[in-house]
Amino acid sequence: MSAFTFSMRNFLFGFLTKPITKPISIARDILHQPTKAFPVIDFLKGISVLMVILFHVFFAVFFLFKNNPEKLAVFVESIPGWLNIVLAADKAVDIFFMLSSFLLTYGLLKVYSKRQSIDFGRFYLHRFFRIYPLFVVALLLYSLGDLNKLLTEGWYSLLFIENIYSKGIIPVQWSLSIEVQFYLILPFLVVFLAKCKQPLTWLSLMIVGALLVRFAVAYQTPAIYQTHWYQFTQQVDPAIYMNNMYYVIQTRISPLLLGVLWGFILWQKPNFELSLSLMQKAFIWSFGLGIIYLSMKFPVYNPTSAYYTDFSENLNLAAITLHRFVFSAAILALVLVFHFDTRSKNNHLTCWKGWRLLSEVAYPMYFFHFPFVAIAWAIVLGTIDPKLVEHVQLSLIPLVFMMAVLMTLYLSLWLNYWVEARFIKMGKRLESRWFNH
Repeated sequence: MSAFTFSMRNFLFGFLTKPITKPISIARDILHQPTKAFPVIDFLKGISVLMVILFHVFFAVFFLFKNNPEKLAVFVESIPGWLNIVLAADKAVDIFFMLSSFLLTYGLLKVYSKRQSIDFGRFYLHRFFRIYPLFVVALLLYSLGDLNKLLTEGWYSLLFIENIYSKGIIPVQWSLSIEVQFYLILPFLVVFLAKCKQPLTWLSLMIVGALLVRFAVAYQTPAIYQTHWYQFTQQVDPAIYMNNMYYVIQTRISPLLLGVLWGFILWQKPNFELSLSLMQKAFIWSFGLGIIYLSMKFPVYNPTSAYYTDFSENLNLAAITLHRFVFSAAILALVLVFHFDTRSKNNHLTCWKGWRLLSEVAYPMYFFHFPFVAIAWAIVLGTIDPKLVEHVQLSLIPLVFMMAVLMTLYLSLWLNYWVEARFIKMGKRLESRWFNH
């Protein structure tokens, strides 16, 4: 065999196998990264991205049967009562809010401790290169199906105000817009609180204020709390709830403030330790996980649920106001117990390397899982025509979920390699050049 033929064969082999070997290599490099200071962050991010995908796997069935409430009711009633918390898995977004806010707050506080000031320009530059490059890629790809919408409404998305003025081009951008809007005030908030004598008290008051605002918004729109959740699509415009309670920062800010609280607690008490007995830990974790489970029982989709047997508008109003806060606060409480407990540092569950992989590519997975959920359902159901689908078996959910996760992970590894990681490095180089002090 000539050297030329051998070289061509190696080239062709490498060319054909690279789509498989390269993502594996990227994943291996991520898994071999040094352990983070807070491994629980990777665990929560990994769990959250899986929860979001699982929620949209279920949500796809709701979309499939949106014009056929009878078929949808059959599907909802097929979900066992103990498992219906999966219909509230969108609360993973609140975990993302809290994590993002904590990481940025804690990072800003470390800088403030050294310099007694924060360089706002550096903060915003870092956020730009972390968010914008991959976001623009997502915006362009999602716009391929409707270029006219990109031209007429794309600027709402580019300014991260589409959650206020437009439905958006990227299905999940509303949550990123809320985060970016919060980033605009975060460094000012951190400086203000860092200079206060009692920052935790101020933060507690802000959180209470956020809950009062959420209560007021719901109370001023009676349809929000007077309507059974499962009846919204049939009797009330769902946009009334979504535009007031779901898509806007004023009613979703509490987990972001909890993230700031988390950062200040670790900043003020870096050496605090808990020494808990096995019995005490068992009680705390059982109680905390129980609260999380109960908070995920709302909203209630099943019309035959005991929640609607003797429907109470006051109870519904309280649940609408508090369910996301209770969920986020319970998670934060358990995370703090985990952090301060001297015996929890080497927990095998949170230190599993797989969470590091999911955490590293959580951003592209969050952006691009939506179409893969649709593709996975189309493959499993064998059609894209809703009229041909008579019913959806609950047993199909795990298969669709795994297919969607794997396809999304594959694309996300490439996007991490070609876009995300490269622009983050570029941003760091510019930070060092422009803010070298």
